[in-house]
Amino acid sequence: VLAFLLYANTLSSDYALDDFTVIKNNAIVTKGVSAIGEIFATPYRRGWFVTTNDLYRPMSLAMFAAEYQFSDGSPKAGHFMNVLIFAGCVILLFLFLDALFDRKKMAVAFIASLLFALHPIHTEVVANIKSRDELLCFFFAFLSLNLFVKYINTENIKHLVLGAFCFFLSFMSKETVITMVGVIPFIFFFYKNEKKKLSLNISIAAVVVAAVFLAIRYTVLSKYGANINSDVSFMDNFLTIPPSAISRLATEILIMGKYVKLMFVPYPLVCDYSYNSVPFVTFGNISVLISLAIYGFLAVFSIMRLTKNSKDPFAFGILFYLATLSLFTNIPLTIGAAMAERFLFFASVGFCLVIALVIEQFVAGVANGGVEILSNTKVLAVIIPVSIIFGYITVNRNADWFDNITLFRADVGKAPTDARLTYYTGTEMITTLSKAEGNPAVRRQIIDSGIMYLRQSLAAYEKYTDAHASIGDAFFRIENYDSAEVHGVRALQINPKYALAINNLAGVYFMKNNLKKAEDMCRQALAINPGYINAYSNLGLCYMRMGQYDSSLKNLRKAESIDPNFTGTYDNFILTFKAMGLTDSVNKYQAILKQMRGQ
Repeated sequence: VLAFLLYANTLSSDYALDDFTVIKNNAIVTKGVSAIGEIFATPYRRGWFVTTNDLYRPMSLAMFAAEYQFSDGSPKAGHFMNVLIFAGCVILLFLFLDALFDRKKMAVAFIASLLFALHPIHTEVVANIKSRDELLCFFFAFLSLNLFVKYINTENIKHLVLGAFCFFLSFMSKETVITMVGVIPFIFFFYKNEKKKLSLNISIAAVVVAAVFLAIRYTVLSKYGANINSDVSFMDNFLTIPPSAISRLATEILIMGKYVKLMFVPYPLVCDYSYNSVPFVTFGNISVLISLAIYGFLAVFSIMRLTKNSKDPFAFGILFYLATLSLFTNIPLTIGAAMAERFLFFASVGFCLVIALVIEQFVAGVANGGVEILSNTKVLAVIIPVSIIFGYITVNRNADWFDNITLFRADVGKAPTDARLTYYTGTEMITTLSKAEGNPAVRRQIIDSGIMYLRQSLAAYEKYTDAHASIGDAFFRIENYDSAEVHGVRALQINPKYALAINNLAGVYFMKNNLKKAEDMCRQALAINPGYINAYSNLGLCYMRMGQYDSSLKNLRKAESIDPNFTGTYDNFILTFKAMGLTDSVNKYQAILKQMRGQ
């Protein structure tokens, strides 16, 4: 109930961040229930863009497709399901911890689950619908653990089979659960080790499930040429281009220290950790040395306690934290981001457990505390303030996730040197906020503010092509075509095949009445991206201005066939038919536009 109430204020939120790419603007998901078969047979990003380095996470996409259809595209169903599943995760965590310690540490299980429910580090996972993959992964992983414990207790093969199936569903939700393939044998050979044969069966089942999933994943991705280990984008993970290998390792260790800090002090919370939110450092940095000392201590401390007592709960909590975080450190392999709060979702279980154990043994002063310690005044003196503070931060942070512009405005002040976050903020102000503003003077102020954030983005990383394209678009909107051209040209110097920048330059040359160059730019954009609707629409406009009406209509109809819902095409149809003097056709397309815009 508490977990649900803490996130109740997300139920009225809109889509934000990656919600657009996996739900609202996803060509497969928006087909609804009929697309579920296609979702299970295609790569994760296929409905948004085609890449040679993709993922396979069909479970969340299948749910999104059903929710999109039955809620008519509203985000409310998605937010409700996220909150509900998170509440289920809290319940399953409590049941597992209670069973892990043979019901001798019920207070510890309760306090750990309470802290997990309250911790603000989870706001990204619950408030952002896209992170359903993380929620489902956790939910099915801990459901499988509970079923495996039942198998140990009852020796009923049914629970082994169901546990293995749930573990498979966890993989189908998010492949990062693979760290649990190492955690599961650790649990059942150290903590629930009374029946070695059954523990072996569970471990074998976990390995078999992982192998089956990896085979399915490989088959699906290979079919679409999406299983190639291409380089991760620098803007996705700045660790891909470090000043040196030593600097990269030092920065990775620094980020691991930041994770520890966020577990104890979850502020500031930021939706994006791109370049230069965490500057590159060396081993001469004091924070790196402190981080290294902390993790060295945790490793040595946990192993020493484990050698003395194979069922030591402190060792379990620490090693669970280290094991589930290991995949996200970028040390064993480079992943899609340098740092993210969602990466702590599993690992936070270990942290919450250790804190609960500290409260039990050093605050309550007992070794195996029953529920009676929850009425201990010393324990309450710790739990109540922490609950109030964490709860307050969580509820307030949820409000930041209301929509993109609210989120970016809330976070950009906390990370003013983050190249992508400042880009996000400026672009959202220019493309969304200014568009909704009716007062021309206020609209200009919004665009000017957006340009300021984009300048911050370029100050952080001058070679950021998206920022150049966006600031060029901003200058285009305020009719500063020379500046728009400068940034468009610069974007192409960095990336000559950047279709968006090429198309934007076509618009600039059109407004400068250099129609031949505008036409050439549109054709270049289409050569790179043959399905680029904006380029077809703009090409139609060029031919209209040239008086080549047949060519104009041909390209506009091509744009219309690609996306019948793109209103810009109909605006250009109207201009073309006006130039041709065809009043009936003008009226027809004006009526279509009026209906599309709900006027």
